[in-house]
Parts: sequence; structure tokens; C-alpha cells
Amino acid sequence: MSIQPLNHAGFDTDDTRPGNAKVREALALALGGDTASSLVTRLADAFVERRFRKAEAVLLAGEQWQQVLFIEQGMLRLYYSDEEGREFNKGFFQEGQLIWPVAPSARQEPSLFSILCLEHCSIRVADFDWFRRQLESAGLWSRFALPFTEWLAEEKFLREYELLLYPALERYQHFQNQYPELAARVPDYHLASYLGMSNVTLSRIKRHGV
Repeated sequence: MSIQPLNHAGFDTDDTRPGNAKVREALALALGGDTASSLVTRLADAFVERRFRKAEAVLLAGEQWQQVLFIEQGMLRLYYSDEEGREFNKGFFQEGQLIWPVAPSARQEPSLFSILCLEHCSIRVADFDWFRRQLESAGLWSRFALPFTEWLAEEKFLREYELLLYPALERYQHFQNQYPELAARVPDYHLASYLGMSNVTLSRIKRHGV
């Protein structure tokens, strides 16, 4: 993973809660209220802050993804690129989300995709293998991993269905209704790629609704 610190100057947030407190909150939500607070704290304290500039890579294709990421501030773009440099967007993630290499191949083999910052980002990072061992020893790995895995599978299924059967206008309207904040924050050319249409088509839809 390519991790380079971002100079703190001029990069502030209105949220003054300590970063690890936000990680604890996200972990407690994912694991359930009956999870021992000592375990949640131990896990959260393992996350180390890394800052990235806009357009800076968090992970490059060909590297191994071996970290759990908590997005404290900013937005990430996951994308594939071909030999000609064309990019195809896989997904977007924003503040408050935990992401990690779900498939075993994503952890054991060079990554097929890259992760880039769409904005200046503050990200908390923890070692995946250590993180998973802690949850497995507590009998909580499935509780943590299964909902996220099922959500990703459902998102992939619905996206494939819409790309195959929905016209461009309906694809955009569905995305806008389901993810209004992402629709407003993601640059049009990246959103168009994700929705399987040209930037010209998306611009026409946003201007004229056709």
C-alpha cells in the first residue's frame, strides 16, 4: 500500500472528536452493543491516522491490500484501469465507512484495482491480519464480516442488473435517490463512468432530464 502523510496545514475538520473515538463508534455499530467495550477500544486504538492529498493513491493496482481502512474525512474511489490508461470506476466510499479486502484473493494476490482520494482524506489504518485475529479469537469475525460482505454482493447484483436493463436516465435517477450525497460530491466524469454512460450523456440528463 502506498501511504504518504499529508501536511496538516490548511486541512481541518469541523468534527473535533478524536479520530479513534469515531473508529470505536463505527466498530461498536458493526459488532453490536453487546460486544465488550475493552475489545472495541483495543481494536480502535490499533488504527493509525494517515492523511492523503486529493488524487493521491491509497492503494495502487499490483500492490497487496492488507489494511482495514476507516474513512475519517474525505471520499475514496475504487477503479480498474487498462493498458491504455482508461479508468473504470468500481465504487465510492465516504466518511464513517470501514472498508477492507473482503475476498481472500484481494488479500493474497496483487490488487486488480486502485484506491484514490477524490478529496483530501484523513484515513485510519489498521493491519488486516491482526484485526481479523482479534475478532476470530472473540468469536466475532462472522458478525463483523458477513453484513458487509452481503451488502457488497447485493450492491454488485443490483448494479449489474441496472447496467444491463435500465436506460441511462433511470440509472442516474436511481443512484441519485439512493445516494444523494454521493451524487452531489462525485465529479460528473467519475459518476458517468460508474453508471456506464458517457460524460456527455450524464450532462444532458442533469440539464434536461432526458
